Amino acid sequence: MDDAIKLIAFDLFGVIITDGHLVTNGLLPFLPATLTKADIKPWYNAYTRGQIPESAFWEGLGLTADTGVRERFLGVFELDGELEQVTRALAMRYRLGILSNLGAEWGERLEKRFRFADRFAPRIISGEVKCQKPEPHIYDILLRASGLEGRQVAFIDDKLENLQAASRFGITTIHYQRELDTCAFKPDYTIDSLGELLQIL
Repeated sequence: MDDAIKLIAFDLFGVIITDGHLVTNGLLPFLPATLTKADIKPWYNAYTRGQIPESAFWEGLGLTADTGVRERFLGVFELDGELEQVTRALAMRYRLGILSNLGAEWGERLEKRFRFADRFAPRIISGEVKCQKPEPHIYDILLRASGLEGRQVAFIDDKLENLQAASRFGITTIHYQRELDTCAFKPDYTIDSLGELLQIL
């Protein structure tokens, strides 16, 4: 990889966290059986874009934030088993960051649980900055927060659509291929495990 790379930015769900399906595998099993993914997605998208507060998200589903659903469903997710070893090795040469589509309060909860502040900065959460991948503005926010140019950043995501948008900023793209992705974009690198990053980087 180019020696100009200074920052490695990680997606959260599907990269740092093993499961990339927050709604289907995380949230939906804890909600009333009458609610479907189609019911949830408009409220979820509005919340993770920062367009509505978390309270409005729950109210849209006929619930309230104090039901405890948030704590239960976020507690389901676990870090990739290779994350600790890989990030420890990468941190010797690179800055590490996070770029994630996630509601602001959910991001805060996961930061506390996993202590992301100890190893990742900047941490760009869509609900906080009020835009989300693959919207171009969120990549500009990442670059401004890091003080770097696109060619100095590598980004790892499990969705090719998000990497395609990042590539327009000159960002090096790394696809964590956990499942089939029908997007035609060809990333700079493709990995099947976080450990492979150490071969690339």
